[in-house]
Amino acid sequence: MKPFNSSAVFLVPASPLPSRSPGDQLTFRTLRRGDIVVLAARGEADAFTLALWRRKVREAADSATTGGGALIIDATRLGFLSLRTLEALAADAADYRRDGVEICLVTGNPRLARLAGTDPRTASLPIRSTVVAAETVLRPPPETAAPRPGRFRAPPISGDEPGIDRSTYPAGEITPGDAAGLPDTVIGSAMPRRR
Repeated sequence: MKPFNSSAVFLVPASPLPSRSPGDQLTFRTLRRGDIVVLAARGEADAFTLALWRRKVREAADSATTGGGALIIDATRLGFLSLRTLEALAADAADYRRDGVEICLVTGNPRLARLAGTDPRTASLPIRSTVVAAETVLRPPPETAAPRPGRFRAPPISGDEPGIDRSTYPAGEITPGDAAGLPDTVIGSAMPRRR
C-alpha cells in the first residue's frame, strides 16, 4: 500500500447550485371584487423580479380592461419594494389610465407613500393604506335617486310652492354659483340634536 500523500488534491465534482428564479422571490395572487381586480404580491420586488412584476401587473390590468374596471396592487405583504419597481408601476398606470383602467397601489408603509408622492416620476400613482380605501376611491358611487330624508338628514329643498319654478337640491349638495361672480355654495343640512 502506498503512503498517504498530503500534497494530493482531491477534486470533488461541484454540484450545480440551485438556480434562483424571480418566481421564488416574488409570488402573486389575483382576486376579483366585482369589476375591480386585486393583485396581491408577496416577497421582494426589486430589479431581479422587475420583469415578472411588470408581466403580472399587465396581465391583471388586461383582465381589468375586459371587465371595464380598475386594478388594485396590494403590496402590504411585500418585504421590499424598490423605487425602480415603483417607477415601472407608475409608468404602467399612466399607460392603462389612457385605456380607462385606473391602477392604485396599496401599501402600509407611510415612508414609501411619502417618497412616491415627492418623486415626479411616481407622484401621479394613487397610493392608499388599505384595499378598502382603494376600492372606495376607484369604485364610482352608485347611481341613486335623491336621498330620502332620515333621522339625521334634512329633507330636500324644493319648489313646492305654486308659481315658483326652482330646482330640487338635496341637503349638503354643492350648487354652482352664477356668472355674476357668486361662489359655489353648500346648502345646509340639519344637524342631529343632542339628547
